[in-house]
Amino acid sequence: MGIIQKFKQWLSEPIDGHVLGLFRLVFGLFMAYNILSYYQIGLIENGLLTPKVLFKYEGLEWLHPFSETVMLSILGLTGLAAVFMAAGVLFRWACWVFALGLAFIFFQEKSYYNNHIYLFILLAVLLSFTNADRFVSLRSKNRPFDVVPRWQQFVLQAQIVIVYFYGGVTKMKPDWLLHKEPATSMVDFMKDSYWLAPWLKNGFTVDVLTYGGFLLDILAPLLLWYKPLRRWALIPFVLFHLANSLIFDDIGVFPFVMLAAIVLFYETHELPLLRKLAKSKNDARLLTMPQASVFLRYTLIGYFVFQLLFPLRGFFLPNQLDYTTIGNRFSWRMKADTRQIEEMKFVLQHPASNQEMPVKIQTFVNEMQINTMAQDPRAVAAFARMLREEAERQGIPGAVVKASIKVRYNGRPAQYFVSPDVDLASVSYSPFQKLDWVVLLQE
Repeated sequence: MGIIQKFKQWLSEPIDGHVLGLFRLVFGLFMAYNILSYYQIGLIENGLLTPKVLFKYEGLEWLHPFSETVMLSILGLTGLAAVFMAAGVLFRWACWVFALGLAFIFFQEKSYYNNHIYLFILLAVLLSFTNADRFVSLRSKNRPFDVVPRWQQFVLQAQIVIVYFYGGVTKMKPDWLLHKEPATSMVDFMKDSYWLAPWLKNGFTVDVLTYGGFLLDILAPLLLWYKPLRRWALIPFVLFHLANSLIFDDIGVFPFVMLAAIVLFYETHELPLLRKLAKSKNDARLLTMPQASVFLRYTLIGYFVFQLLFPLRGFFLPNQLDYTTIGNRFSWRMKADTRQIEEMKFVLQHPASNQEMPVKIQTFVNEMQINTMAQDPRAVAAFARMLREEAERQGIPGAVVKASIKVRYNGRPAQYFVSPDVDLASVSYSPFQKLDWVVLLQE
């Protein structure tokens, strides 16, 4: 029997589904809490409706927010779907409503992109293909079977492993391995008053964050799938995610979802808490095990081919990958750099008199959007075009827009991000075109 045939047979083997059910429950609860936090920070009002311009993803320029009432209703429906997902009620509908609602909100503005939001959407979609609602749920008393094919757990495992592995690939560059960046800069930026500062602000901690993080990510497939190593690997994974939750203030529940996902690499009999819930298998239950349709099989194959290839696109594009962020979103390039804004100024230049008028940036965009303009030239160009349109409405057609944006990238000296002499409202952009109006990163 060939390797592929053995793998297919292994994926079809019956396993107890309580691990799936436990993960669904915990994941759904975390997602409900996550949506609640968006209400608390005023994401809709302050993040999507107040700014005068939203920085769009290529191909999604047509996507626009609705009124505040409708957007808050969509956010509420997304949170309710998370609760239903946790409960295992109307499960598949809940998964898709949650995934589509979250995607609709966060695809409005690229400044709010975060790898963990992308992951939450994908996990909800993958869960919808499983029978996770049959276990540890309000439906569990009526379940017609106690086993599921192994592939239902494996697809979730594979998605988690992809996140780790490409996180490791991100770190395979001189800045990370030779210059210990961005760990050095992140530690330096930390306030001395922070309670963890005495333990973090030293060379040993920087080495652990740099090389320990790299090894844990790149070796994750081996550490999580190879049983003799997994029991020992659990300790560094727990420490890694707990440390991330303490060091970073912008990743929310992500570390805890990743910790919860580790349960997916176990089977029910290996977890004492689930052992009592599971019943012993018998032939009757095996006969009622759900089967995957041919369409679903090829859909999942296509999905994982995309997940394996799409993160690599940035290596084949002409602009500097992490520095310009062109090609690094949806690629699991997590915490790849640090950027400190030294200067961010825009001016409108009258086309006839050449008189320069400074722009008060904060009247148009929020802090997250300002940070995006320090790392994404596409956002700079979009903001410049908006300023020119605004000037035209004020009776100044054809205004020239220039910017002085200086950043410190991964501990380097401050340098211009875009050319200060270029009319940014007139520049062109293509992901396949070298952007000559972006200043190359100086090594």
